[in-house]
Amino acid sequence: MRTLGIRTNVLLAVAAAVGMVAALGRPWYAPAPEPAAEQGELAIGSLHGPANGLTAGIERWVSETTGITGWDALGVWGTVFAALAAVTAVGALACLVPALQGVAREAARYGALACVALAVWKVVDTPGPNAELELRFGAFLA
Repeated sequence: MRTLGIRTNVLLAVAAAVGMVAALGRPWYAPAPEPAAEQGELAIGSLHGPANGLTAGIERWVSETTGITGWDALGVWGTVFAALAAVTAVGALACLVPALQGVAREAARYGALACVALAVWKVVDTPGPNAELELRFGAFLA
């Protein structure tokens, strides 16, 4: 089996860093809709319930183009995302120079791990009250 070479790995790391910065321009959060009122007893065979609300939410997460962009919603953390992505990309590119590989490898590794950890944190902990905002596609893209 053939493994990917160093140039391919560098290209993938730089592409991921560019994708992270591009994801900050997409909507990350939007106001959540009001919960539907309970209609009392549901008829047998009715599919209206929690699963229906979940599928509607997933549809909004992927298809809605309105909302607050990552730059606006995250404030200073958006700049931190961009800086971590830049550190990752520069570290990956520096890995092409044999004399810099040791230091550059660690910069790329820890920059990428910090970026992933920060993205997961910001997806789980939305800015403001969690009941008021729901996720959009930019957050999942990041």
